[in-house]
Amino acid sequence: MLERIKKIFLFISLFLLFLLSDLIYLVPFKLLNINYDKLNYNLQVLCSLTASLIVSLIIVLVYRKYLKKCFKDYTRNFSKYFDIGMKSWFVGLALMCFFNVLISLLTPVHDANNEVLVQNMLKEAPLLSFISASLIAPFEEEMLFRKSFGDIFKNKYVMILASGFLFGFLHVIFSLKTPWDLLYIIPYGSLGGAFAYSLRKTNNIFLPITFHMLHNGILTLTYIFLTVI
Repeated sequence: MLERIKKIFLFISLFLLFLLSDLIYLVPFKLLNINYDKLNYNLQVLCSLTASLIVSLIIVLVYRKYLKKCFKDYTRNFSKYFDIGMKSWFVGLALMCFFNVLISLLTPVHDANNEVLVQNMLKEAPLLSFISASLIAPFEEEMLFRKSFGDIFKNKYVMILASGFLFGFLHVIFSLKTPWDLLYIIPYGSLGGAFAYSLRKTNNIFLPITFHMLHNGILTLTYIFLTVI
């Protein structure tokens, strides 16, 4: 019981740090009486990226022994794990696409607002936004939503469902405009659940990190090549 309380406390601490990271870096601008909103957009993204890197470093320090152990295991079993990860990702991607199409056909909303925000960032600051969306965010999100949050649950099926829901919820709630937008929790949650399944299957966090990076990287690069370049 005590061990579980420690895991809950650790997740809440890291989760709050993750949520507040984009506010903490605004403090120096307030103290220096600098209008952050008037800064160059690339500089704004760089500030956000720096805050995310600091959070990632703290996560690495907290889980350094676990990450070291997982890395050794991942390199030894790469082919086997990659196959599991690929299958899980394809299932999650198929479900995500299916629910996205269903929502766009049956409701007034046609795009997830979170996707629109990311696309706008890629237009304004493609390189920095690519680094943030494809490298930093996948690491942070997998360590938080799959590892730290997942450790709270003993039942693997409950963990997969809860992790998927939290992942979907946080990708929707901060860009929420209408009640219909809440439906996008389902497609995001499907992908998050697939990543959670791959972690439970292998007990190695580097597997969902790898495919989360691949997923975001492919999407962001495709968007950059089609619209920015």
